[in-house]
This record gives sequence, structure tokens and C-alpha cells, in this order.
Amino acid sequence: MQPNHYTITRQDAEMFKKLVALVSQDVFDERRHDGGIGKSAAFLAIINDARGTLEQIGAYDYDHENDDDRPPYTFWWEGPFDLPSNEIEHALASETEDRPGLVFKRVQVNTALPSGYFADLQFAIDEANGKICTLISIPIDRTELSLGPNWYEIGENLETTIGLIVDGIETHPAWVRYFQAQA
Repeated sequence: MQPNHYTITRQDAEMFKKLVALVSQDVFDERRHDGGIGKSAAFLAIINDARGTLEQIGAYDYDHENDDDRPPYTFWWEGPFDLPSNEIEHALASETEDRPGLVFKRVQVNTALPSGYFADLQFAIDEANGKICTLISIPIDRTELSLGPNWYEIGENLETTIGLIVDGIETHPAWVRYFQAQA
């Protein structure tokens, strides 16, 4: 005889929440035409169903007791990928046209919100001067918001610098308000 009632402990719920968070952030099931990776609609539906089930059993009831100042979203990035010259945004191309020998790259910025994808960060690396010029393109509703181009010093290394730029998006007051409205 199979039971028709199941019991889950608080520790079980925590483990399942961690699994859902990991799958939400670090697991992808499709490759995009531009070489990026993402989540299919079917995969996002499964993740949302799992979150919904955990919410129904109260697994999230005590999550935010001590971390009210933490944003309800997280950004991470994939790449960098080579950026073909025909895909460089006009604003970035115009800003960098007088500097020869630049290397153009892009990263895909993702979020744990259901859409997964958040923005493209295109950048030009000026190795001779230790600088990076960035342009962030964020699709919002039926338009696209571009932030930049902006020049930054390349810090400890390129990966650290990109991480700081992505972290800057995450903590910018405009995005905090935007994501709170989406939650």
C-alpha cells in the first residue's frame, strides 16, 4: 500500500530549496543562436512549479527574518564570448573608434527571476592602457535601455572587473526598485 500523505522536515525543505536555487541559477537546457545558454520555457515552468510546491508547504516562511536588506534577486554572468564586429552596438563602436587594437567581447548577464536572461554587457578591452569600455543593454518591456558607454580601469584582472560591473548593476537603486516591483 502506498501512502497518500507525505511528510517533509524543515531540513528536507532546506535541501530542496537549495536544489531549486541551484537549478534556477546554474543549470541550463538550451543553447542560443549567439552561443549563449538559457532555460527553455518548459524548464522554467518546472522550476516555478517546484518553487510553488515549496511555497505551499511553507518552506519559505522564515527565509527573510534576518536579511531584509538583501535584494530579492541575484545576477551572474556567462562568458566572455568573442563579439563579432557586425554585432557591436553603435554607441560602443563610436566611443572606441579612435583606439586601434581593441579586443571586443560580451557577457550575458542572467538573473534568478523567471525570465533568466537580464542583459548583454558588451565591452572593448584596451590592454595597452589597462582600460575597459562597457555598454550594458537591458531589454525592458518593448524597448531596450542602454547604460554607457563607460570607461573603467581594469582592476586585479578582467574577471574581477566584470564581476564588479555586474555587481554594480545589481545594487543600483533603480534596479533594486525595479526588481522589488517584479517580485
